[in-house]
Amino acid sequence: MDRSINFDGLDSFSDFGVVVQTASIGLPAKNKNRIQIPNTSIYYDYAAVFGDVYAERTLEYTFLICNINAMTTEELEHEKLRLAKWLMPGSQHELRDSVIPNYHFTAEVQNGPEYTDNIDYGLFKVSFTCYPFRIRDGAEGDDIWDTFDFDNDVAQDTSFSVNGITSVLLINVGVQLVSPELVVTGTVTVKVGEVSKTLTAGTYTDTGLVLAIGENSVSLSGSGTINFVWHKELI
Repeated sequence: MDRSINFDGLDSFSDFGVVVQTASIGLPAKNKNRIQIPNTSIYYDYAAVFGDVYAERTLEYTFLICNINAMTTEELEHEKLRLAKWLMPGSQHELRDSVIPNYHFTAEVQNGPEYTDNIDYGLFKVSFTCYPFRIRDGAEGDDIWDTFDFDNDVAQDTSFSVNGITSVLLINVGVQLVSPELVVTGTVTVKVGEVSKTLTAGTYTDTGLVLAIGENSVSLSGSGTINFVWHKELI
């Protein structure tokens, strides 16, 4: 099957009939924030507190516009406009690459695409500016066998019943600190590190509770249920 991308819900091959001729999945640069401690040769790296910070990444694709029969200039111009209308409007949308299954990028076309007319076919080159990380489609804890990645996934429970006081382990196997969405029934107090929140029934997206990279011991108390929802982010 030919490589394709899905951007904003539309597929380059099945919806537009264009073939990915070349593709470049750029890697994000690391933005370092360091200060030199006065009168020393020592530098303090803020990554020790806030984690690594990365710049946006670039994804580039060149699409081949062609047909089994030679295309006229008018037909090529029509297809060029269709692609531009699909790719350029709006801000960031989900982008999926068929060779990177089960992950997506958050991407936007910020610069004008390059078009080359080669008499009976055309080349349409587009550059996407993206959030630094590829994002797992399935939430952590959705341990579906067919999509489980033994190199990057971990099987774990992310939903818990609470009756009293208990401690649970959550593992963030991504490369970024994450603040999970919390879905609560009853009343549950959650403590991660030095931050503690008492939550009543509802869904919470901005609690200040952050999971560090790796293992996190989480204290739960109260009566009810709690579900931690987050999507792994990888380079």
